[in-house]
Amino acid sequence: MCSRGTRVILGWNADDIDLMVIAQSDQVIHTQIVFKSVKKKIFCSFVYAENKYQDRRSLWDDLCKFSGLTCDTPWVVMGDFNAALNMEDFLMGPSSHTIAMREFYECVQMTELIDIKSHGLHYTWNQKPKDGIGMLKKIDRIMGNIKLLEVFSDAYAIFQPFRVSDHAPAILKLFSIHRDRPKPFKFPNFIVSKPEFRDAVVTEWNKPVEGVTMFSVVKKMKELKSHFRRILRKQGNLHTRVIDLRNELDKIQKQVESHPFDATLRASEVICLRDFKAAIYDEECFLKQKSKVQWLCAGDSNTSYFHNCVKNRNARNKINCIKDTNGNQYEGIDVAAALLNHYSAFMGTEDQVVSLDDPDLFVNVLQQNVAADMVRQVTDDEVKQAMFSIGENKAPGPDGYTSAFFKNAWDIVGSEVIKAVRDFFNNGQILKQINHTILALVPKIDTPNTVLDYRPISCCNVIYKCISKIITDRLKGSLGILVNINQSAFVPGRKISDNILITQELMHNYHVNRGPPRCALKIDI
Repeated sequence: MCSRGTRVILGWNADDIDLMVIAQSDQVIHTQIVFKSVKKKIFCSFVYAENKYQDRRSLWDDLCKFSGLTCDTPWVVMGDFNAALNMEDFLMGPSSHTIAMREFYECVQMTELIDIKSHGLHYTWNQKPKDGIGMLKKIDRIMGNIKLLEVFSDAYAIFQPFRVSDHAPAILKLFSIHRDRPKPFKFPNFIVSKPEFRDAVVTEWNKPVEGVTMFSVVKKMKELKSHFRRILRKQGNLHTRVIDLRNELDKIQKQVESHPFDATLRASEVICLRDFKAAIYDEECFLKQKSKVQWLCAGDSNTSYFHNCVKNRNARNKINCIKDTNGNQYEGIDVAAALLNHYSAFMGTEDQVVSLDDPDLFVNVLQQNVAADMVRQVTDDEVKQAMFSIGENKAPGPDGYTSAFFKNAWDIVGSEVIKAVRDFFNNGQILKQINHTILALVPKIDTPNTVLDYRPISCCNVIYKCISKIITDRLKGSLGILVNINQSAFVPGRKISDNILITQELMHNYHVNRGPPRCALKIDI
């Protein structure tokens, strides 16, 4: 389609896929692809944008129009867009968004596309000058709509080294090998409103268990899991239930229109409407818990937003490709073993520990009355306050329970939980089931490629969190005595951003050539 020769060459293996070109211009080829092995259909747009932002406007319009055809079908847009999308896409670049970036961003917003999780190189274009340092930019992307993340939840992209080209080759992988394994138990918060919830807790909590209080609590919580799974199965598929009740309510209300004085229909409408409201609230609460969106409350019909957040989160949480510290690459089912080996060697190494006894190191000490107050006996109110301050939608630990279970059954389980927590403070012993934690890996950069590009965080059990919150609350009141005034973090009321503001004030007018000579040192200790 190009007047200057060939811009986009598209090839495919007819043994694996059926491809149909729907439309094309000099900057994009829109296709429909059917994978023969799995009988799945996607739309795929292959892009090679013009160099000038004025010429790219026809491409943005083309993509926006084509998005109307893809509302319920997976859609991939991939290629060279010749424009950066974010400030992070430049190694060296402008200090504000350019017109080209704004127009590209508006197109992405209109088409509701998001970047597929990628590995490998972050900067995809390398300017190779004869002298000096070339510019690095991310102008090649692989993006998809929400439906793509739903149908191909394991999709990921790999940007490979440049070699002789100035662009990084991009590969989109839609399928991965699944390993069937049972899903761990996770407490669904919405079941606390069901009458069967309290009945199950009362039944299990009244059973005597031999052993220390911590063991008794853990044992009863373990036995409760089968009851909660049964309650969840009884609810059925929440999304299907909402659709069925909506259709039933529509049917009844149409009948009421035809027979407005039928008391039986009116009563059925009231019951169906009540069940429908309960079902949509259950669905929304369930999705809110999975989406981990803390700033938005359930109850305002945010279901579709939470649903999209869950899909996006699930797609980004998966690690499909990784390199170890030796440069060996692992994909699919081998990724877990590579990560486990790395952290077993990194975190599980025993070494010699030398005691540190330097009287000049810790100058600030607590007064006797403050120190005595810190180790006072833990009260029932203190345990309850710590437990109720834990967010209900926080990521659960290995036992799968959230704080919603303890809060809604506190009158039943509270006394035993308090005794278990107080036992820890009295004897310093904690049960290994409570001390267990999940190591979750959080990427440090946008395109993580190696095991070093992730940092581990721990997802602890609720009782462990309760104990740590009690300790934290006691430490809070004394940090001001121990931490110097120039240390701007860790103490309530101080912010690390204060240092930035002070630096800006100090550096103001440093460029002026009048006055005495001055010098500034940035020292990281």
